[in-house]
Amino acid sequence: MLRNIDVDLLRSFVTVAELRSFTRAAAALFRSQSTVSTQIRRLEELAGQTLLQRSPHEVLLTRAGEQFLGYARRIVALHDEALDVINAQSVSGRVRLAVMDDYATVVLPETLARFARSHPEVELEVTTGFTRDLLNSLGEEFDLVLATQKAGDGRGEVLRREQTAWACSDRVVFAIDEPLQLALLKAPNMFREWALEALDEAGLRWRILFSSSSIGAVEAMAASGVALTVVKAGTARPGLQLLGAEHGLPVLPASEIALHLAPGRTSAAMAALSAFLAEALSDGAPSY
Repeated sequence: MLRNIDVDLLRSFVTVAELRSFTRAAAALFRSQSTVSTQIRRLEELAGQTLLQRSPHEVLLTRAGEQFLGYARRIVALHDEALDVINAQSVSGRVRLAVMDDYATVVLPETLARFARSHPEVELEVTTGFTRDLLNSLGEEFDLVLATQKAGDGRGEVLRREQTAWACSDRVVFAIDEPLQLALLKAPNMFREWALEALDEAGLRWRILFSSSSIGAVEAMAASGVALTVVKAGTARPGLQLLGAEHGLPVLPASEIALHLAPGRTSAAMAALSAFLAEALSDGAPSY
């Protein structure tokens, strides 16, 4: 019997395999964990093989899963490239995009690669940094800024909501032991402010063990097992477990990802990239 595999199933499999977690994959794909689990079971039924080994702390590829992953990646990439070619317009020009560091390393590489393939005449210049610094330079240094902001902020074009969560190493069983040891981004930073305000309001004592301007460094310190940090659930690095109120920690505000355009400035290249990012990153859209 002819078996056809939905690209959506392959996309979920690739995301789970790369993030090694159904929880993180569900957040990245903006789907429920049960939906992703159902998609993986359906894919395994079609493949006639167990592709993933599940454990309480991580998800690993089986031998069949390792062999299948490369094919799945290529199919998803070719599918997306075909759609991009069909939808591409002849646009040229230069666009200066600024984006938060975690999105630049986790979410956007494949998305921007797709844009470059479908719009080869557009010169794209990407800068990473903290949202506040980037927004202060909108219009002078940058044409577009992809920013993290508090949900309901009302600025920019909101593309998706993010779950803000506490996180620590997935190799430890978290228990509140005051003072809490924290790994946070340097001030001024929104997540740093949220974390300290929430802990103070909850009456929990804390100490900043590690501070850095690098999201990767902060998350790596937390993943080592010595500190607690704050992350976006959709971009948290492997090796971290997400924590919340059920672990005795205070609830953090929800965040959102918004696209800001330089006022009074427009071009066909800016419009093309804006539309591309809005489609790729909007809530409900697959995470590329």
